[in-house]
Order: sequence, then structure tokens, then C-alpha cells
Amino acid sequence: MHLSKRSIGLGLMTSTLLATSPALAETIMPDASGVDPQATVVGDVIVTASGTAVDVRNAPASVSVITRDEIERQPVQSLGELLGRLPGVTGGVSPTGAMSKITIRGLPDNYTLVLVDGRRVGNSRDISYRPDLGRQDLNWISPDMIERIEVVRGPMSSLYGSDAMGGVINIITRKIAPTWRGSANTSYTWSEDSDRGDAYQLGVNVAGPLAENLGLRLGATYARTNPDEVNISGNNGAGGVVNKSLNGVLNWAPVENHNFSFEANYGVEEPLAPKLLVPNRNGVLTPQGAFGSETERTNFRVSHEGEWSFGKTRLDVYRNAFENKAMGEYGGSGEFEEWIVDGLWNFEKNFIWQHKFAIGAQYRQEELTNTDTIGTVPIDYDGNVITGATLKGDTAAIFAEDQITLRENLLLTLGGRLDSHDKYGEHFSPRAYLVWHPAEAWTLRGGVSKGFRAPSLKENSAGAATNSGGNGCRGLIGMVAKDKNGNPILDGNGNPLIYTSGTCWMAGNPNLKPEESTSYEFGFAYDGAAYSFAATYFHTDFENKIQYAPLGYFEGRWWTKNENIQRARTKGLELTGQARLPYDLTLRGNATWMIEAKNLDTGASLITTPEWSGFASLDWRATERLGFMLSAQYTGEQL
Repeated sequence: MHLSKRSIGLGLMTSTLLATSPALAETIMPDASGVDPQATVVGDVIVTASGTAVDVRNAPASVSVITRDEIERQPVQSLGELLGRLPGVTGGVSPTGAMSKITIRGLPDNYTLVLVDGRRVGNSRDISYRPDLGRQDLNWISPDMIERIEVVRGPMSSLYGSDAMGGVINIITRKIAPTWRGSANTSYTWSEDSDRGDAYQLGVNVAGPLAENLGLRLGATYARTNPDEVNISGNNGAGGVVNKSLNGVLNWAPVENHNFSFEANYGVEEPLAPKLLVPNRNGVLTPQGAFGSETERTNFRVSHEGEWSFGKTRLDVYRNAFENKAMGEYGGSGEFEEWIVDGLWNFEKNFIWQHKFAIGAQYRQEELTNTDTIGTVPIDYDGNVITGATLKGDTAAIFAEDQITLRENLLLTLGGRLDSHDKYGEHFSPRAYLVWHPAEAWTLRGGVSKGFRAPSLKENSAGAATNSGGNGCRGLIGMVAKDKNGNPILDGNGNPLIYTSGTCWMAGNPNLKPEESTSYEFGFAYDGAAYSFAATYFHTDFENKIQYAPLGYFEGRWWTKNENIQRARTKGLELTGQARLPYDLTLRGNATWMIEAKNLDTGASLITTPEWSGFASLDWRATERLGFMLSAQYTGEQL
């Protein structure tokens, strides 16, 4: 049972043995066989923070892990709500809108990379009219299929490149078991207030062997969060959403130590508008529009994993595609498609010290079509004729990482990644991280890393322009319109034309550079038999921050455009603790103090984020199958 100040939730989890068949040998499916889908913890090994599997205490980053058991025991409306309870993470408190987006350490949601089993989910951000109208790409997979979620806080560009400037969320799915097993999951959340929307979800998962060398996993989910029956435009409530998804994975192990995997995913996300009638511009009461647009996602993947005399390899070829169905008052119609080829080679060598190497490469091709924001003006601010509504980009990268065991209790990780983009050129992202265990229960850690975020296809194009009704034009106030020779343009009365109010066009810029960051973090942790606690301080400096800047009056329109004009800084403190109490009780808690998240050029807040946030829970395991949890979440005043 889960209690919060907003809602009361009830969850039911049933797991049944559907059938039995001869067990598969462990060598047939090296990454799948022999894993019981009822297990709630997969040891203490994580895979996201390093190029190789590593004990969580030795991870070269700040990492939080949400286990299968925690997912089952905490009925939530979305994965975002679950992630928002972690240290250094905010958001997930609303099913739609800005407050639904997960942010890490004070950075916007587009600075966090979302992965499923180490592979990119894709990005639906730019297929809407405005990026904030869409949801974060977290809910395309059924919770019933998730084994655990690994969250890395801080830049991981040295491994994952752009989009990982703020951190990484890696959703690890459940593996195919050697016998047929299935499970069903359902939950319902009642709101305390009658005008707030309830939520319910249903998920099913079945997996097992089809033949001696062949395994299958199928999953489906339906989740609905009803909209609040209040006006969402005043931030008094939230719209609703319906998520539907299907997933299938086929594993084939033709020979020992080699596994081929084929996967297909399909999902639909539909926003729901409140039934409340609101006045339109003419004062007539009309139904309020849905927040965002119906979005469809498809994904196909082919992979090979192998063990050789020279190490382990993995090769992935996959496609992510999103389509905007243009629902809602502001919904734009658009499509995004990306093809990705990923390769990874892991091996170990002893040379002075023990080394764990990870060497890899990636090629990514992306294409964006958005008829509402690309090619919507016939001439851009430079006078160039705009044709078409499609943008394309290509990125190639190589990376390497070495985890060095200097001593049994001292590990140094060195790594770097070189990205090459067809528009902005090359960018190198290095990092160094040290982990020391001065005693068995104690861990000291710290490191420095470079991060970067490449301009998106829309940010990087002068032909991508969004019309603003005024909020995006404030930087133009007081600007005098001038012609190409620098002479003032006169209005109809013969006076200089000055911007005071009205619409403008917000455009991209083909000359943008990637945003860059330098991050430092230092922390300690104690993990004893009865209790544990940890603290981490982080500090990040940003350069080339991309922001809209006033441009002027061209081709009969007022313009702003993206520029690398600003510097920013974030810093804060993360605290966590856990105590194992008598009577099978466990007390857990965390708090985050966001000391600063500031634009250094304007003095404004970098993002709407609370200065203090925290989460606490008291768990009681009455029996092996029955448990209770009382939890509370705190979100303080915004910076």
C-alpha cells in the first residue's frame, strides 16, 4: 500500500507458472538463459556507468538502482513518478506537461539520455509544435517487463555521446527463462480529491523456450491516467494520457557462446483533455484541448552477442521511429526516424595492473519531418528561400574506456569518446574517475568529466522556425528595425519601427556549436549491516549554452534565433540513508539540496527546480509475499 498527499494506490501482482519444458543450457543463451523472471535483484552488478559490468560499489559515477521488487511494491502512474523519488532527480509529479519531465541535477529533460537495455529509445521531442508539448520517452515499455532501472547522475558523454550531458536512465528488461513463465500486473490509484484524475494500468508478460536453442518473450500494457477536472492552463491540474504498447523478443543461440536477438516494439500515447469547459478568445465555453498530440512509436532491432578467445562482443542494428498524429489544440504533425549501428568489444588484460577495456563505435542517421515548424516561412532571416519540411543528420563516434585496478581497494577509470557530426564537426569528451575503499564498509569516490550536447536538427537549421505569440519575443522589446545597410526602417507614420509587443519567429542557427560542460563530483558512502548512508557534492560549469537571442526585423518579420551566448552553473548536494529496523522494518530516505542552477550571463534560474526535495519510506515485510510501505515525498520552493 502506498500513501501520498495526492492519491491512494492499490496494486496487485500475480505470477503463474504457465508450463514447463526441458531447461536450456547456460551456454545456449549467454545473456538470457537461467535467469528467473521472479527474481527481484540481479546481484549488485550494474552496466550503465561503465563500458563493462561492474559492482555498484566500484561504479565510476553516482548511480541509483530501482529493483524489480521496488517497482512491484510502489504503484505509480508512470515511471517518471518512480524516478522522481531518487536523489538528484526531480519531476514525474504530473502525467503531462513540464512537471512530468524527469530532470537530473537541475538540467532540462533533453540533457538526459533514455536507454532500454543499453540502446537508445529515440526522441519524440521535436515532432510536436513545441518540445514541451510532448512527454518524455519513458513509458514505451510495460513495467511488468522491467527487471531494474539504472540511473546515472552526471555527464556520461564519454560513453554515450550527446544527450547524456545530464545523465542516463537505462531500463533493463527481464530475461527469457529456461522454462515457460508468465506474469500479470494491475494497479489502480484513487485520488483524494474528486476533481483529480484516477489512474490504472494492466501489464502482461510471458516468456520461455520454443525449442532447444530458441526463446521467446511477449509483453503488452495498457495504462490510463484520467485528466483532472480543472483548468490545466493555470497549472491547477493536469491533463490525462493513455499508453498502449506491445513488445516481442526472439532469442536464437545456434552455437555455444553466440546469441542472436530480434526485437519489435509498438506503442501509442494519446493525451486526454479535461471535460471542463473553458472560454475561448470569443468568450464561448468550449472543451479544453489536450496537452500534446497522439504519438506512435515503432522500434525494430537485430543484435548479436558473442564470446571469443579475444573477449566479448555485441553488435546492434536498430531503428526508432515516432509519428505525431496531430491531435490537440497545439499538436504539430511530424515524424522522426533514426537508424543506429552500435558495436562494443570488452576484454581484460594484465599489464602492470589489471585492466578492463571497453572499445566501441556507433553510427547514427536521423531524419526529422515537421510541417508545422520546418519550412513554415518562405524566406529565412538571411533571405534564403526555404523549401521542404525535412531535416537530416549523421553522426559517427568511437569510444574507449579502461577500468584499472591499481590496488584491490583502489580503481581508476579513464575514458573518452570522439563524435563526428556532418554539421558541427568533431568533439572529444574525456573523463577520469577514482574509487577507493579505505575499509570494507567505506567508499570514497570522485571524478571529473567533460560533457556535451549537440544542437538538435531544428536548433541547427535556419529553416526551422516556430511562431511565438509574445513570450518568446521579450528579448526584442525596444529593438529598432533596421535594413541591410543599418538604416532604421520606418513605420506607416514615418517613425522608426520599434518592437513593443506582438508575434515573432523563433528560428534555428546552422552555425551553432555544441554546448559543453565540465563536471566535478566527490562523495563518500558507508554500507554497514544495520544502516548505510552516503553524500555526494556535484558542480558543473557550462559553456556555449544555446538560447534564443533577439535578431531583428527581416523579410517583414521580427526574428529571434538560437545562439551560443550563455554560460551556466549548477551545484548541489545529494544525501541518502537506510536503516534496517527490528520486526522486518526498513527505513529509507534521500534529500537533494540544489545549491545553484543559474544562467551566469542573465542571473536567471537555469530551470524550474526545487531548492530542496526529498523522499522517505518505511517498509514492512509481513511475510515473504505480503508487504506494506508508507512513503512521503517533499518538493520545496523553486530556485
